Amino acid sequence: MFEELVVLGRHLEEDGVLLPPGFHGDYTQPIKWIVHLWPDRVYLEAAEIYVPRPYDAGRTRGIRAYLLTDEAAYALAVSKEKDGGDDKRAREKHAAFRKLVDAFRAWDGLQDPALREVLEWLCRALDDGLVHQDPRYPQILAKDWVSFVPEEGPLRGRHLFEHPDAKAFWLVELERRTDVGGASKKFRLSGQCAVCGDVRPLVKRIPLGVKLPGLRPIPLHSLNRDAFTSFYGGGGTSKRSHLSVCLRCGDTAARAFNHLSTSDQHHRELVRDGQKREGLGNQIAVFWLKAPAPVPVQVGDRVVDVADLTEVDWGSILMETHASESAPEPMPSQLLELLRVPWKPSDAALRLDDYAFYLAVVSPNVARVALREWIQVSLEEFKEHLRRYLEAVRIVSPFGDPPWPLAIGSLIDGLGTQNPQMVRGLLRTAFTGTRPPAGLLVRGVAVLRNPRVLQDLRETTRLHAVASVLKLSLWYGKEGVERMSALDTTLNSPAYLCGRLLAILEEAQLRAANFNLNRTLVGRFYGAASTAPAATFGGLLRLATTAHLPKTDQELNRLVEEVAASLDKAGGFPRTLSLVEQAEFGLGFYHQRAAFRDQRRKIKDEGGREW
Repeated sequence: MFEELVVLGRHLEEDGVLLPPGFHGDYTQPIKWIVHLWPDRVYLEAAEIYVPRPYDAGRTRGIRAYLLTDEAAYALAVSKEKDGGDDKRAREKHAAFRKLVDAFRAWDGLQDPALREVLEWLCRALDDGLVHQDPRYPQILAKDWVSFVPEEGPLRGRHLFEHPDAKAFWLVELERRTDVGGASKKFRLSGQCAVCGDVRPLVKRIPLGVKLPGLRPIPLHSLNRDAFTSFYGGGGTSKRSHLSVCLRCGDTAARAFNHLSTSDQHHRELVRDGQKREGLGNQIAVFWLKAPAPVPVQVGDRVVDVADLTEVDWGSILMETHASESAPEPMPSQLLELLRVPWKPSDAALRLDDYAFYLAVVSPNVARVALREWIQVSLEEFKEHLRRYLEAVRIVSPFGDPPWPLAIGSLIDGLGTQNPQMVRGLLRTAFTGTRPPAGLLVRGVAVLRNPRVLQDLRETTRLHAVASVLKLSLWYGKEGVERMSALDTTLNSPAYLCGRLLAILEEAQLRAANFNLNRTLVGRFYGAASTAPAATFGGLLRLATTAHLPKTDQELNRLVEEVAASLDKAGGFPRTLSLVEQAEFGLGFYHQRAAFRDQRRKIKDEGGREW
């Protein structure tokens, strides 16, 4: 995961989406003062500039200076605070700032002579008190951010901290601050980075925390005890380089993760624990599609670039959201249409396997991140797995609307469970092609026995999701999966036929009462009919024959006869139904009832009498 996050981060840096390592763009305080530099004088200018600046996550209460831009207590030794008090550590802070500037001046990597000259102006201005002589100096507060800008020479008008040499040195300084030698720096540990392979100083921790919704930044990695003694530098997780990662790769991985976790297009909250926001019961997915180079791909009868597919909101498969009218969000049904057509690189030398989809499921866990799932799949496999999954969850609505696939979040909500194993099992089915979790069938059948789910119109969304779950569990990867999106009158499974028959008998009861019923026979008999059909349907058929069917048209009588005849050919009413057969029963009932409701709606739309 670290390696792929670093690859993503470097790509985003090249595109200008991410800042360079060691820089941060989320400062809440602007740069309030600019010190304009000449060889022999300075000028203080009040400003309000929000620009990315050097960042050190380790600077909390300790004294750690930033390079060439900082709070005025550091940059100018200003002690006056907003509340009228004094920062008693202003001199120490300024000494740390000057020490860092001197270290930069002595650094071998400082190659620009113009920058070296300007740094001399800066040091002279600070040492000779030129800044203090400016009449605006008393207005500066200790917490005001300050930057330095030369007004002569080739660097005129540029913030010094933005110079490439300054950025490079700042990375070197961060490496020094994060190495395993600790504050005393008695030794520095270098080794081969597990991500980039370069021999660099290795960090004991990644300083930049990652952002999860509603939480403070927390480490992307953690160990709380020694597992092996083969760490660089030996054991002692709090003091050694157990990650084997250099600062540049660690920082890039964290920034790439933050880009994903703060983008609506690249993250979804799968499960939320309302009682404990930092518990393992919360699960957040971050995901992206890697397209390292533009590749024209034949998608059906049109040509698209694989890079364009990175802009598709694949997260709608995980959790549906409401899109604005100006930018309609691709729903699972639209994605299915995209996946159904063949994809073929226009250049035969290119392979879609070189492009991949990545998904990580993480949970916050007491000030650290726990990785719960990591999925890495080639684009070719991703396309096929996702198409197969969406076909399997595609089903008509309870009112017979055209079939569409439901998002994973909708399925979980319908089942009324927050089981993290079930959520991740569905993710694996959707993206890696594994079988649907076994628990889906058990939960779906149990929910469908609930009379409220079957008869309360307020539970329509839940009923739709449960039917989708049953279809997924029964028909995933099978030949007839598309046909089972709606009523299949050719399917002669006894359990499916029994479910259809119960829906027909319910329809007869409704028509006989002119639809003036709050509850139907389904609420009372569904559980028995779906487990022991032979013992239940005899009484139901006698009731329908004497009380309901005579008051309806010939259509329902004919349907009862057709289904009964098919059941006779299949061996009659089963004595009992297994769990799988109970799911088939539920699907048959759902399909037949949806067909009746769709029929009634069409008749009403045409202005005719319902029956």
